[in-house]
Amino acid sequence: MLLKHQHLAWTAGLLAFSLVGGCAPDLGTPDYSSQVGLREPINPFPPIPPDPFQPGDERLSVGYFYETGRSETIPINTVTTNYFIFVVDENRAAETLTYSQSTSSDRIEGLESVEITLNDRTFWGGGIIWEEPIDLSEWTTMFVAFKSSDESFERFEIKLQYEVGRLPNEPPPEPLEVSLNPSTYGYTNDGEWHFLQIPLQDAIDLGWDPSNARSPFIVGGSPNRVGDVMLIDNLYFTKD
Repeated sequence: MLLKHQHLAWTAGLLAFSLVGGCAPDLGTPDYSSQVGLREPINPFPPIPPDPFQPGDERLSVGYFYETGRSETIPINTVTTNYFIFVVDENRAAETLTYSQSTSSDRIEGLESVEITLNDRTFWGGGIIWEEPIDLSEWTTMFVAFKSSDESFERFEIKLQYEVGRLPNEPPPEPLEVSLNPSTYGYTNDGEWHFLQIPLQDAIDLGWDPSNARSPFIVGGSPNRVGDVMLIDNLYFTKD
């Protein structure tokens, strides 16, 4: 499914994938079968996550980059909630993906992490996009893990989108966005896993409206070097 969308930072099409990996409440076997790329053998013994879910915890999964326990899930339904890889030309989406995607058994939690490999483009990006705003006001902290040693991932951005000014019986307005620097929260491209704890108040201070969220998580950057790789895992949200 291809949607036309004017991204604030990049003029790019968005390619949607019908992949709903990591929506089960237990470990299970995640379904990443429609992702781009090849799968490597999976280590069947899951690691101990840095902050394992305990019964009674309030923890939100946004439908991707997370497989284990949670109290709530906003699933990827490929209609109003999607995971997109940004493309250069929406008329040639499959040919102009800004990154390719596979899975890796090198992970923080669950069975797999998501491995992104950059294509030969002037930018890269992708993430979770909501066509209708969702209220995230009760959730106060984002957690996510990254791992890379490659030059392209020395600097990149985490973006959160929000909506203002929707009129009755009108199409949804283009979302606005704010950007956060993963390095501020302890990330570095040293080839090790870095598990980040990001107060959502930091995004709110930049103007993000959690009551009208249109994306809880987008990653991207430029320029990029073809073949550079980053792993992403353990994305979830908690309440104070």
